[in-house]
Parts: sequence; structure tokens; C-alpha cells
Amino acid sequence: MICIRGLEIITPLEVFRDDIVIEDNKIKKIGSEICNEEIVNSNAKYVVPGFIDIHTHGIGKMIFNNIQSEKDFENIRQMFYSHGVTTFIPTTISEDIDKLLYVSKILYESKSIGIHLEGPFINPNRRGAHKIISKFDSKILEISKLFNKKRITVAPEILSDSELEVLANNFQVSIGHTDADLEQGKRAIGLGASSVTHIFNAMRPFHHRDPGIIGLAFTSRLYTEVIPDLIHVSDIAVELVSKVKGDRMILVTDSLYTEKGVHRLYDEEINCDNACFNKDGKLVGSSITLDEGVRRASKIIGINEAIISATYSPAKLLDLQLGEISRGFQADLILLDGKLTVLTTIKNSKIVYSA
Repeated sequence: MICIRGLEIITPLEVFRDDIVIEDNKIKKIGSEICNEEIVNSNAKYVVPGFIDIHTHGIGKMIFNNIQSEKDFENIRQMFYSHGVTTFIPTTISEDIDKLLYVSKILYESKSIGIHLEGPFINPNRRGAHKIISKFDSKILEISKLFNKKRITVAPEILSDSELEVLANNFQVSIGHTDADLEQGKRAIGLGASSVTHIFNAMRPFHHRDPGIIGLAFTSRLYTEVIPDLIHVSDIAVELVSKVKGDRMILVTDSLYTEKGVHRLYDEEINCDNACFNKDGKLVGSSITLDEGVRRASKIIGINEAIISATYSPAKLLDLQLGEISRGFQADLILLDGKLTVLTTIKNSKIVYSA
């Protein structure tokens, strides 16, 4: 058995100080026990569930669309661990279906828990940085067969009822890159949509007589992603989503490259610093990591709410036995200092990163 002793535990549904006992990759109990091994970091203040990023296109100098091997994926995994992310859903940008199949097979062989296809069935008027837009192609269903957890971001207004329904039968459908009005959004929920992709970004703006998907997100049970880099949305927007959605708000990075400098997206150069921009200065993606997103969000909505939105909420959406520090849950944990810097990352009871 392994113990973590005396830290402030953010479960994240409650906060208290106690020991955590781990056995067989699971949390055995909260409370003291004699253990043959202890995980100790003298600078640690908090122990929290491992972060879960359900919408990330890449990290460092690599995006998933460009992945070539299982070794690439393992390098990416280690970088995520260094930022406290113990579970992530690789997210592709829109490509032709054959290219998405190629990337998907590498991710499958690398034992990725899942995939998130952002597009290519999105509205060209809300494409953002996406270059390739497609009509519905049933070949995409081959990708869903590879993974346990699979998501797809679509614009419901460009799909028929039968197309949207078959996608919802094979993927978790998220509404995004969309010009859908309120009624089109309600139709999508009726056909199986369960979440909204990066609210406010790449969608019809809210208007009091035309609330669109933003209004629908705020008045329904849809889980709602928000990018907390404070560039894609303001601090007030993050606070608003938190107050309205509670534990159905999910912090995501929507990260492209997180290493500063010039990179390539499709056939164009982009520059990533505080965020990623094309040569015309258009915002094309985030360069944030989820631990930094949690730190920024915590200054707006508080530590507990920020932790919930990066752990408990995405775990609930994905139906994973993660995101809580409770008996029987998987022992994916991170130790943080008082400034929420990641000191130690534990995956399946094993230390996979130590600062």
C-alpha cells in the first residue's frame, strides 16, 4: 500500500486534510493506515484528482494531426503528465476523412483512451482556423469503432436528422463551429448532442431575441467547454459560465502548440506566444496548458471551482471513474504547491512526473 499523508485534499466536492491510502491502482480509503511506501513532497500543499483535458490539439512542438508514431504519442503523454494532466482526449482539426483515419489508427495503436474530432462537419461561416470542411461521410464511423471514448464537434444546422442521429449513436456529439439558432440547437439535443465546444468562440453571438447556442447552453443540461486563457474569452465570461453552469462547465485548453515560436498549421505559419495567431493576426488557437488554465481560472472563480471544472466535470461527461478522490476511484492524483504549480503527477498509483 502507498500513502499520501497530511495534505489538503480537494476531492473536489469537499476540502479537508487527511491521508490517502492507495492499493492496486485504486484509492483504498481516506484515512490513516500503516503503509510500506509514502509519496512525499515537502513543498506540496494540496492533493487533487489528475486533470482531464477533453479538447487539446497538441502540446510542446507537436499537434495530433502531425503524429507519426507511437513514440511521438509517448513523448506527448509525458509532456501532459508534467502539467498534471493524467487523462487527455487527442483532438484533431478538420482534415479529409482518410487523413483522420490515418491519425486515428496511430492513436489507437498508441493506446489513447479516445479521440475528439473537431470537424470536419462544421459551418464554413464559423470555421475559425479550420481549412477543410466536408459533407457528411459515413466513413468517419470507422474511427468511432477504434476507441472507448470518442467525441465529435459538429454544426448541427448543416446535417440532416439521420446524419446527426447516426453520429450521436457512435460519438459524443458536441455543438461547435456553428451558426445554429436556438431551435436548431434544441433539435441537436433531441438527437443526442450532450455538450458545447468552446462556448462564445466560433458560434453565433448571443442576442436577446436570437440567443443561439450560447443561450441554449445557459438554459439546458449541456456540458459547456470554456477556454480559460483569458484571450479567447474574458475573465467576466469565465465567471459567467461558472455561475450559470456550475459543475457542467469544463475547462479545456484547445491547445495547438504550447512552445513559443513559429509553427505550421495546415500550410501556413502561425506564431504562438500567449496564444496562437496567423500572419494576419487572427486568433487560431490556444497555447495554454491545463494547469495554467486552472491557475488563471482559480483567480476568477476560486480554487475549488477551477479544480472541479478540470477534473470532476470532464470525468462525468466522459463517464470515467476519475475526477474524484474517493474510495474505489482510480489513483490518478497530482500534488500542488500553494500557487497550484504541479509538483508530482501520479497515474495509476505510479509517479510519472516529479518536479
